[in-house]
Amino acid sequence: MISDYLAQPVWRKARSSVNGYGQPAFSAAVQTKGRWLEKRRLVRNAEGEQVISEVTVNLGPDEPVAVGDQLSADNVTYLTVIAVSVGRGLSGEAIVKRAFC
Repeated sequence: MISDYLAQPVWRKARSSVNGYGQPAFSAAVQTKGRWLEKRRLVRNAEGEQVISEVTVNLGPDEPVAVGDQLSADNVTYLTVIAVSVGRGLSGEAIVKRAFC
């Protein structure tokens, strides 16, 4: 199954609110398993604009990741998620979630 390939530790900080200065605030980092791939590609963000993604993170289909969250491979340097997509199997079930940073 796909979960066998999602073996790298990945840390996620969910965007929780906006502080008094208009900057996003994040929850504490949570570790999960995924696959971190540093490959440049062109994706569409939430506004429909084409943007360059430097990193693709494959996660399990039930992983709660959204645009604006932050992901890290080393729990030190965090990248902001600019787009999320869901890969589906032949019967339509979600098999992988991809976050583009």
